[in-house]
Amino acid sequence: ALRLLKTDDLYSSGGSGGLYPPLFNVVPRAQISVNATCGQNGAEEYCKQVGAKPCGICNAHSSDRAKQRSIQSLISTGSGSDEGWWQSPTLQGGRQFEYVTILLDLKQTYQVFSVWLKSANSPRPASWILEKSLDGINFEPWQYFGLSDADCQRRWNLAGQSGKYVFHNDTEIICSTQFSKPGPLENGVLHASLLKNRPGATDQSAELMEFITTRYIRIRLQGMHSTANLDNSLDWLLDSPSLEKHSFYSLSQLKVSARLDCHGHANRSQEWSGDALLLQCLCQHNTCGAQCEQCCPLFQDRPYSHGGECEICQCHGHAESCSYDAFLDKGICQSCSNHTAGNECEFCEIGYYRDLDAPLSEPCLPCSCNPDRSTGSCQADGGSCDCREGFQGRHCEECAPGFYGDNCKRCECDERGSLSARGTCSGTCQCKLNVEGSTCSECAPGYFDLQEGNSEGCTSCWCSGISQTCHSAKLQTLAFETLNDWKLTDIQRVKPMAIPVDAEENRLIFANELDEVEAIYWQAPLGYLGNRLTSYGARLQLLLSWVVMRGDTSGKPTTGPNVILFGKNGLKIAFGDESLQGLGVSLNVTLTEEGWYHVPPTVKDIKTRLRRTEGGDYHGEAVTRSQFLSVLVSLDALLIRAAFHTDQVETSLERAVIYSGGVELGGQSSSQVEQCLCPAGYTGLSCEGCAFGYKRIYENTSDHQVLSKCIPCPCNGHSNSCDLQSGNCGDCMHNTFGDRCERCQLGYYGNPLQGTPHDCKRCACPLSEDSNNFSPSCQLKSYNYMDLNPQLELIEHAEYICTQCPEGYTGDHCQVCDDGYFGDPRQPGSSCQRCDCAGGPCNVTTGECITCRGNTEGWHCERCKLGHWGDPAVGCDPCHCHPEGSESGLCDSTDGQCLCKPRYAGQKCDECDVGFANVELRCPSCNCDPLGSLIPDRCDPRSGQCQCKEGVMGAKCHECQDGYFGMNAMVNRLDELRPVSDDPDDDDDWELVPEPEDASTVACEDRVHL
Repeated sequence: ALRLLKTDDLYSSGGSGGLYPPLFNVVPRAQISVNATCGQNGAEEYCKQVGAKPCGICNAHSSDRAKQRSIQSLISTGSGSDEGWWQSPTLQGGRQFEYVTILLDLKQTYQVFSVWLKSANSPRPASWILEKSLDGINFEPWQYFGLSDADCQRRWNLAGQSGKYVFHNDTEIICSTQFSKPGPLENGVLHASLLKNRPGATDQSAELMEFITTRYIRIRLQGMHSTANLDNSLDWLLDSPSLEKHSFYSLSQLKVSARLDCHGHANRSQEWSGDALLLQCLCQHNTCGAQCEQCCPLFQDRPYSHGGECEICQCHGHAESCSYDAFLDKGICQSCSNHTAGNECEFCEIGYYRDLDAPLSEPCLPCSCNPDRSTGSCQADGGSCDCREGFQGRHCEECAPGFYGDNCKRCECDERGSLSARGTCSGTCQCKLNVEGSTCSECAPGYFDLQEGNSEGCTSCWCSGISQTCHSAKLQTLAFETLNDWKLTDIQRVKPMAIPVDAEENRLIFANELDEVEAIYWQAPLGYLGNRLTSYGARLQLLLSWVVMRGDTSGKPTTGPNVILFGKNGLKIAFGDESLQGLGVSLNVTLTEEGWYHVPPTVKDIKTRLRRTEGGDYHGEAVTRSQFLSVLVSLDALLIRAAFHTDQVETSLERAVIYSGGVELGGQSSSQVEQCLCPAGYTGLSCEGCAFGYKRIYENTSDHQVLSKCIPCPCNGHSNSCDLQSGNCGDCMHNTFGDRCERCQLGYYGNPLQGTPHDCKRCACPLSEDSNNFSPSCQLKSYNYMDLNPQLELIEHAEYICTQCPEGYTGDHCQVCDDGYFGDPRQPGSSCQRCDCAGGPCNVTTGECITCRGNTEGWHCERCKLGHWGDPAVGCDPCHCHPEGSESGLCDSTDGQCLCKPRYAGQKCDECDVGFANVELRCPSCNCDPLGSLIPDRCDPRSGQCQCKEGVMGAKCHECQDGYFGMNAMVNRLDELRPVSDDPDDDDDWELVPEPEDASTVACEDRVHL
């Protein structure tokens, strides 16, 4: 008998890593059906193989329940009796009743551990299949049952297994022969265990649990013992009708030991409300669902797993559900309440806050902010309001720095130019020295670059002393550095020595001494020099190193300027005056006047090995801003210190970077560089250059500066230089030439005396493009008076004429094609071309010939007229075809050959063809007598005279001369004439048909020699 496992048994405990409900027989809760039942079509007789009453009647429609053999009897109580069992039709009804299918619908999925069958009044089935399905459509085998090994092999290609078979895996399917014996003939038991001896049975592996999970169970009965022969073959069916009555299936009991699939999260179940046949799990581990198939809404902090406990999401009590996020590997709270937000409802919504010391489980409170002084929102932590401009404080109850009054008005005083303390004001602004305006936000005239750190507010405009109006220039930060073309020299730059770059170490190295020089310097190449106004306020970055003699020496570091600048104005200024420890230094020298001093011109060298009093003082007066800029405007030399120790044996320069426009690349541009508003004749950031057309003159001053002025050159604005002595201009520009650039170059016209870059315009003859400018020169029609009067303006389309129009062009601007030419010079790419009309005129635009000469025609008179022939370039002649001999009056246009009729020949068809003669007679056939003529088919083309043999005469050679005989008279052979042509109207053409010539026959014989 089958023993149902209780809750404390192995498979209903949590010993396998989860919780499981108890096993029980699920058949009474199922729905069962079969495709064949005894007596379904009326009363049917059957006979048992044992018993006192071997035969009986079954009738599914009988009122006597004892005769009914319904399949429903197997699920009514779950146990059989003599009064109720299921029975199939006997084989009297056909062999098909050996194949019967029973279907069991469990109504929901279960994990089936075993299936138990008991026959009633017949032997057990010999061959059958146990199958499963989740959807009732697609079935898979659980196990096969065969009569023998041969039966298993033949039916399912499986080896037969008997006894306790040990499975190789959790889903292996076998064919069992354990119940193959025919006995007992009644009440025989069939049992199929789905877990026993499988590898995952103890741990209840996921693969095995999936294998035993089903909703539908199908039992397919495939063969009876009564139909098998002695060799247990099922292919032989007994022919005896009495044995067919003994062949049928019967079942008195069907039990399915299973448990509800709760996925390891429940050890109990209960009936589903509304349907007593269905069960639901009493879920634990914070799982939900009819079969605990998912984590409960708020317990999804980790992925759902079989038998594993679901963990609660951290939502601080503000959410009822969450969802697991694989990327974050945590649960995300959904629909946060109490005005909270965030993955864990840990934040407050906009417009709400939580006190700083409040736990996250507390709800968020609405912000209490004055809408006139705040945006209405507040900080989520603490509730400080987000104040509008001008307000501050937790509730925006105070004025922020820079604001004042009841409504916190903005302090109008500009902090950069105001003397008031930062953030304070009273309504009236007190400006710094060089600042003006009601709010101290503007530089006074002659000043620029308003800065808070400038005690005077703004910096004086230098502008080379030319202008007093300037502003900060907008520059791009650039950097320049190179190790090429550096030299080593003395402070006077009289002993320069070129130093190549060390290729291995990529730096400059000097390991010698300069004769009678102690203070040696690196001299920068041209790329560091010239106009360096854009480097004002920037920096010079240096990386230097040196090597000191080894051993115990009495040497020490020396002092001296680190950098010396030489201006073309004669000033020499220096920066730095310290001794440097170590063997290397990285210097950043700011290029402003602060810290710079003059080096007196009397200093020839710096005696580093002597006391300063002995070497001479090189530290002069401090440099002013004006002096520093006067050096930068035309930097003549840049020296960098190379001597640092009295026992130095080597010095190196590794980097030297000079910046312009700012302190560093990518940083904010400097505002210290001025952009001046220059008067006429001056240009440059600080009006340091002369504008185009101006010349510089210099004036020496007493303070070592050289002031310069820019005066205009007498070049009518067309040259940037001139000779101050002769006044002659340098290179004339703007397409002008002359000593004063007073004339337009060849190919240009205009009035150069007006002094603008566009005075001389390019000749357009008729277009300015090279392809359609056909005259190399042009001139104004009224140039003379304008030459002496520069005040007369030259209008844009002033009248001018092109003076060298080539052949074929005419008009003031060569814009028209001359007679005998065609084209449109005003269209780019077009030109005037000679008419191709054999000397005749053509259309001036298209080139089509207007009148053709010499009997020609066509676009270019390129062919003879109809009825003419010859060379069209010379002239064409008429065809003159003979009216009688030609087919028409037309001839070949090239050689003049007419198309001749038959019998006619010649260029004009005015001759007779070979074999014909006499054009006046329409070229009749020669008709020479074949006996008397030498060439019967030829005659004189004009007279028709045939060429006669000796002794023969006559036009046709048909008579003998005097003294000769033998020719028959022509009249005797008129009957032998035949027409030459087939034309019935041609009466003139007849020929004499010759007779076959006899070799012995001669035309005329000489009578004398007979």
